[in-house]
Order: sequence, then C-alpha cells, then structure tokens
Amino acid sequence: MLARSYAILIKNQWPLIAFGFFSIFFGNIGQSFFISWYGSSIKDALLLSDATYGGIYAVATMTSSVLVITFGGVVDRIRVDKLLVFFSILLTTACLLMYSVDSIIGLLIVFFLLRFCGQGFLPHIAQATVIKRAEQDKGKAISLVGSGVALGEVVLPSLLIALIAFLGWRESWLFIAAAILIIFLPFILFLVKKADLKQPYSGASHASNASDASRRHVIKDWRFWMIIPLALITPFLVTGVFIQQDFILDAKHWAPSVLAGSFVFYGAVHWLSSVVSGNLIDKYRSRNVLILIPIPLILGLIVIANVHHPIAAPLFMCLFGLAIGATNPVINTLWAEMYGVSHIGAIRSLVTGMMILSTALAPWIFGVMIDIGWTLDEVAYALIGLIFSFSLLLVPVYPRI
Repeated sequence: MLARSYAILIKNQWPLIAFGFFSIFFGNIGQSFFISWYGSSIKDALLLSDATYGGIYAVATMTSSVLVITFGGVVDRIRVDKLLVFFSILLTTACLLMYSVDSIIGLLIVFFLLRFCGQGFLPHIAQATVIKRAEQDKGKAISLVGSGVALGEVVLPSLLIALIAFLGWRESWLFIAAAILIIFLPFILFLVKKADLKQPYSGASHASNASDASRRHVIKDWRFWMIIPLALITPFLVTGVFIQQDFILDAKHWAPSVLAGSFVFYGAVHWLSSVVSGNLIDKYRSRNVLILIPIPLILGLIVIANVHHPIAAPLFMCLFGLAIGATNPVINTLWAEMYGVSHIGAIRSLVTGMMILSTALAPWIFGVMIDIGWTLDEVAYALIGLIFSFSLLLVPVYPRI
C-alpha cells in the first residue's frame, strides 16, 4: 500500500518530484559531510590548524544563516528558473575558487558560497516550491525530495574518494563545477518547464490564501517559539556528534572504520524514515508525528553512553538516521499546516537560517564540553536532558497546532 501510494504520486507529479530531488541532491555540495572529505587536504595546503579551520567554517556558516533568513523570501516573489540559474552559477563559482584557493580570506569566501548555495538556497528553493505546488500528499512529496540528502550521504563519499584519488583534491572541484553547469543546470531547467513552475503560484482558492500567515505573524506567534527548539535539536545533535566523532572513538577505543562503515546504515535509515514519515504525515498530520521524533534521539544517546561494543556504532547511527529522516518532512509540512503556503518561502528561510546557525554552533559547543573535561557519558546524558526539556515545551502548544 505504501509503495503504491508513492508510485501514484510519482506518476502524477514526477517532474515536480524530480525537480526537488535533484536540486537537493546537488545541494549536497555545500553540506558538511561533503566538505569534510577535503578537510585534511585544505588544512595541509593552507597550513591551517584545526582551530583556525573550524573557525573559518563556523564564521562562513553563520554568515550564510543570516543571509538565508534575510533573503529567503525571494522564493515567494521571483521565478524559480531565475533563482536556480543564479544560485547554480554562484555554486559553480565557489567550486572554481576552491580549485585555486590559497589564503584564509579566499577559503572563507569559498566556504560561505558553498554553504549559502548548497546547504542553504538550493534545498530551500526545492522544498518551498514543492510545499506550494504539491496540492495533495505534501508529506510524501517532501519526503521524496528530501531523500536527495540521504542518497548523497550513501553514494557521494565513495565517489569523492575515487575522484580525489584519480584527479587530485583541487582538480576534483573543476569536475564538480563542470557537473553543475553541464548536467545539473540544463536538466533542472527542463524539469522546471515540464512541471510548469515558471508560472506564478496561485493557491487552490483565494480564500485560503487570504488567511495565510506572513513571517512577521509567525515571529509573533508563541507556538512557533515553543516548537522550534525541538525542530533544531536533531540537526544540532547529529552535526555535533559527526564533527566530534574522534571524541567518541577515543572514549570507546574503536577504530575509525567502525564509525565510517556505519554511515551506510545511517543513510539508508535516513531515507527509509523520510519515506515512512511522509506517508504518516498525510494520514495523521505532522503534529502527531512530531511528538515521536525525540524517541530515537534519546535511545541513540543511551546507546552511546552505555554500550561499548562496536555494534553500538551502527545502532546509534540508525537511530539518528530515523530521527533526522523524519524531522525534515514533519517540520516542513507542519509550517504549511499552521501558516499556509503563500509565504512559505519566507517562513522556511527563517527556520533554515536558524538550523544552519545551530549546526554552526554545534561543533563549538561540543568542543567546549570536551575541553572542560566532560566525559562521553556526561555529554550524552546532558543532551538527553535537553531533548526531554524541549519535548515538554510541546505540552501547552500541542492542542493548538
């Protein structure tokens, strides 16, 4: 039944689904897991310490988050094809600059462009557009396009390793730039035309649009601020754990391959969770799936704190994949259910910017806890307490969403 419902959705709206999926898949170029494969090479080439490299990355990411919040509303006003051309060229420029980067300032600019376009705007354009245009089965549609990240987490690391080994780390960025211009941009513009996305969005009825909330209204809504901590905790936690994975390996006395091999499980469960949660959202509404997200996060942290056998690695990675796979479709459709879709670009950009900021702060906050001498168990249980506290914030707001 689940497969059949998705097959019908893909058959009826394949250009829209493909447009969102490939926009997000190529947006992986700006994701942390993608850039992390170049970290050692960049630090060696520019003679950077870990602290300096991390600081440059954090500043670039935080700057990106501010600009995504500021300009994210353009998705509600400017044609999709024009936005895609602009950000594709900007992302290509970042890849070309990375090929020749030789200074801290240059690296800061490159990281900013990669994060702003890849992590920020390409996924934002894709998901805001799909939320607007998918009149039915929004949960399934968002889960399908969001799986572009999960697929990237599974296939891109192996491709990058081969590409770097064959071409060299700098030259591989020339290949990536060419792929954006030659493969992604023509194909995505074809899908935009096929899905008829050049035409301005007009909702199902003027009456429903008239009641849609603006971002100013959302900022003043107390319900939003009660929900947002739980919406941000999953990407914050996952980023912090991934970036500071050496801390876990040292505490558990595991070889690096133990965690590296678990990323396949993480990516697979991430995708499966996204697909299943999309179906649940369309059946039971986003709010009823939202309350389930803390469970796998807490269980994953309990595993990290208490299980020392290497089997713990794929287990907690699967639990984290379960949580983050559900978070994206749940949170995106929740805003549409609460506030309508006329201003969803501006609303999503606010949330996306806050998410990017949280992922920028995560490595630093985790690093502070480690530097002051916290053990892995103490970090894990502190995070469990934080997740539980954020979950309690839903108690007064749940009947009103």
